[in-house]
Amino acid sequence: MPMMTLLTLLVAVNHWQQQQDFIEVQQQWQQLNNEKWEAQPDRHPHRVAHYGSMAFRVISPLSFLDAGVNPYVGNVLFLEAHRQNSSQFKQYLSSQNYMQLGSMTASTLILLIWPLVMIALAYRTVSGERQQGTLRQVLSLGVSFRQLLLGKALAYMLVTLVFLGLVFGIAAVFLSQAVLDTDIIQRFFWLFALYGLYCAIWVEIILLVSSLTTGNNQSLSALLLVWLLITIIVPKLMSSSADWLYPLPDRAVFDIRTAQAIAQIGDSHNPDDPHFDAFRQQTLDQYGVEHVEDLPVNWRGLVMQEGERITSEAFEAVYADVSRSIEDQRRWVMWGSLLSPYILSRSLSGSLALTSSDHVQRYEMAAERYRYSLIQSLNTLHAEDIDLAHDREQKVSQEYWAQLADFEYQPPPLKADWATMRQSVIVFSLWLFAVFSVLMFIRPRMTAS
Repeated sequence: MPMMTLLTLLVAVNHWQQQQDFIEVQQQWQQLNNEKWEAQPDRHPHRVAHYGSMAFRVISPLSFLDAGVNPYVGNVLFLEAHRQNSSQFKQYLSSQNYMQLGSMTASTLILLIWPLVMIALAYRTVSGERQQGTLRQVLSLGVSFRQLLLGKALAYMLVTLVFLGLVFGIAAVFLSQAVLDTDIIQRFFWLFALYGLYCAIWVEIILLVSSLTTGNNQSLSALLLVWLLITIIVPKLMSSSADWLYPLPDRAVFDIRTAQAIAQIGDSHNPDDPHFDAFRQQTLDQYGVEHVEDLPVNWRGLVMQEGERITSEAFEAVYADVSRSIEDQRRWVMWGSLLSPYILSRSLSGSLALTSSDHVQRYEMAAERYRYSLIQSLNTLHAEDIDLAHDREQKVSQEYWAQLADFEYQPPPLKADWATMRQSVIVFSLWLFAVFSVLMFIRPRMTAS
């Protein structure tokens, strides 16, 4: 316990320092971004579209408990015309279910290291008494083997709850510094329940192995092998095989695919492009004129609108392909959860803490919707307020820039996350009750071999 207390305090100090630095830097950049955006002089709307803006992602107040993919992704996206910027897919999507030793958080201590501590404390629980010859004496007092196991399990869970109380007490201090709502508080208590039940599974496994092995050495060796399989080998095997079976493109390949998809539809910079030829004729027919100069709106602004629509649709189509591969990876990794409650707990923990790859993707898509709306509003301004004959010389008052809404992202409520977590919760419950059932129905081995 002293070692775990020290590790927890070190993790807390490290998180506090990182959080302070991050909050300070993000607030400075947010303020600078807003000031520079609103301080733009009178200028052409298309120049404003290329000037761009930034969309910041607020770090979850539960990140002390589980940082999730935060160490592998950025927290800001640059929003500009004709281009969608996003995080590097390969940096984080498969790492969600692996060990994440590069970022030590409370979840690492609880899900990875605490089981080792419990093994060190409890591996002799039954095998030691059997080896010393005291197991038969204890049972002769009228205590059933099942009652003995339940009593020992409760004792080890009490030790676990003391450790979890320390971790969540520190987490509560970090939460008190954030703006809280009911959703965050609910997630906080669900995380406590998740970690407590995960530790209960390990207590059951330790007691089961200790009951079935013939001596302390065999018990310790078997438990270390089980820990290695559950927390390292199976997660790594499933993660690596998912990467191999359903490979994800890097950013360069993604951009090439997007450019190819755009080229197949139409190129707004090519005056002879078939799509924009048809678009021009459709627009002329709509307004009942023969030349773009006779249109009541700026033709170039309409071309910018159509070009942005094509770019956005092409991006969404390619992104949808990547999302399907991501979902295939997740489904494949979830098969490994039948052999590893660690995979389940890691996945559920990231979802509850708002730090999973799902939540990063939702932020990116929300930023893309905002970017599209922002650029199209500037293109509408171009089409309606800029005269075609004096397109390059005309400018729009800078008052318009200050009127445009800022980007604000609200993470989904817990109710929305339950839909994606339902399968994991079911398998996690099966793990808990399956190991417990086996533990309750085994017959004690009275003598050591």
